[in-house]
Amino acid sequence: MKGQKKPDKRLPPRLFATDRFPTRRHNIFSKPDILPFIQNVLKDTDELQYIKNSCFGGLFDLPARQCPVSCKIIHAFLTRQLICEDRHTLWSVFGSDAVRFALPEFGTITGLPCGEFPADYETELEDQSQANKDPDWIRLIGKKKFVTNADLKNRLATDTKMPGRKKLQIALILIVDSVLIAHQQKTRPTLKYVKMVQDVDAFCQHPWGRESFLKTINCMKPPLDCEDPAGELVKLLKQETYRLQGFPLALQLLAFQAVPQLQSLIPAPLDTLSISDLE
Repeated sequence: MKGQKKPDKRLPPRLFATDRFPTRRHNIFSKPDILPFIQNVLKDTDELQYIKNSCFGGLFDLPARQCPVSCKIIHAFLTRQLICEDRHTLWSVFGSDAVRFALPEFGTITGLPCGEFPADYETELEDQSQANKDPDWIRLIGKKKFVTNADLKNRLATDTKMPGRKKLQIALILIVDSVLIAHQQKTRPTLKYVKMVQDVDAFCQHPWGRESFLKTINCMKPPLDCEDPAGELVKLLKQETYRLQGFPLALQLLAFQAVPQLQSLIPAPLDTLSISDLE
């Protein structure tokens, strides 16, 4: 129609010029391979069925072919992001289209609950220097202070006398601390979550989607404590390595949905297997 306004396709400024994207490595702490490990070690048990019926069940339905982490794809979407004020939304341009990565997308991809935190919930992690003196820690982890999630994996795989409830609790800790809230190279159980998992029903009702998303998005956006946040993020993305906490695989899975052609880059036969289907 004559005189009708065309859509304004102008976009906010980008972090990098369209032909100046850096290519660097990521140091990703999340270990999605924990999920097929739990699937295998708890096979045919009530504990595995409980997990799959819980809020974490959707993680086992993720497409296995798309789940090996691709640092190149994640880095591409991070470097193609637009500079926007919303701290909890990442807009990335691929081709001529902008792709949004925010809490609703994260919840849809992972199937995790993303509601509000309880009124009295503290999002900050507490001091763990005296963790081995906490009764809940001793009951589940033992009297050692420095225990890694690799240690917990080994116990879950080898301790044939471990009670089913304890197996369930350790598996839940591994899912949260090694997959969703991973924030260090050698992932360790978090004291706060060890306390929470004493009540497994309440633990599985927690909004883990919101908790994981906040941990993930905070390291993808410009930092706040500097004069030039966007410039600082540019410097970080140009480093040889860049640390990504939380569950950055969600951004990769969103990329595969938004740009289906990217799936042709996966060096694996085309199939519809989920993580639950893996041996």
